[in-house]
Amino acid sequence: MLDWLPDFTAWTPTDWAALGPYVTALIAVFAGAVAWRQLREARRLRREQAQPYVACFAEPTPGHDQGVDIVIRNFGTTIARDVTISISPDVMRSGGPGRPPEEVRLPTHIPALVPGQEWRTWWDLGPSRAELDLVGRHEVVVAYRDSQGKKLPPTPSVLDWEYFTQHTFLVTKGQHEMATALQELSKTVASFKYRHNGGFAAFVRNADALDQREREDMPRRMAHHRRLVAEVKQAQARWRQQREAEGAADEAPSDRQETAATTNGWWRRRGGGR
Repeated sequence: MLDWLPDFTAWTPTDWAALGPYVTALIAVFAGAVAWRQLREARRLRREQAQPYVACFAEPTPGHDQGVDIVIRNFGTTIARDVTISISPDVMRSGGPGRPPEEVRLPTHIPALVPGQEWRTWWDLGPSRAELDLVGRHEVVVAYRDSQGKKLPPTPSVLDWEYFTQHTFLVTKGQHEMATALQELSKTVASFKYRHNGGFAAFVRNADALDQREREDMPRRMAHHRRLVAEVKQAQARWRQQREAEGAADEAPSDRQETAATTNGWWRRRGGGR
């Protein structure tokens, strides 16, 4: 089967020397092909790294985990031009207490998005949306051009509200809550009254000195407390003695009446009452 192959065992050194240039040329061709392939891959990678990547997605509202935002962001390293967004069906949000649902308006055309720049809008609030039967899944396609005006492949994505109904969250507080607290503090300070001469009345407290005075005054206050307790006990004892004396005075007339009755009975038995 291998009769077409030459008999290498019969080759002379001259034959092997003649084969050397062909082998070298073959290796050079193979190395050139590998290098060209790597060069083409590196060029493609640099081109992809140097182009914009614009996508539309949904994420929790920063600082408010029960809210969800719709975001259009350029994740690439170069500017994206002529950004257009198509979505189906239309995105709806709850309209709030006493209002019907309303459409979430997304831009149909954005002239440019620089690297890292985003367009954001509020989609909906979880507790409010749970009370309504709104469509939750939306197909989105974002089309755009690179900095040279070349049209790039569009980026498809999906906005699905169900992604945000099956997760737990923690209530976090950030800059918004800090600003709200400062507003409340400002209202409280604004309610303070000023003195008649225009100055602001403020009270200060030297805590260390006051605590030292309180510690030094503690024995006097304890002695005063013990004296008050003793006076109360004495007053209670006098009151009990007075009540006992009044009770004894109330019982004395009854004893005299019993004595008189006994004497009269004895006198009658002796016949002195005839």
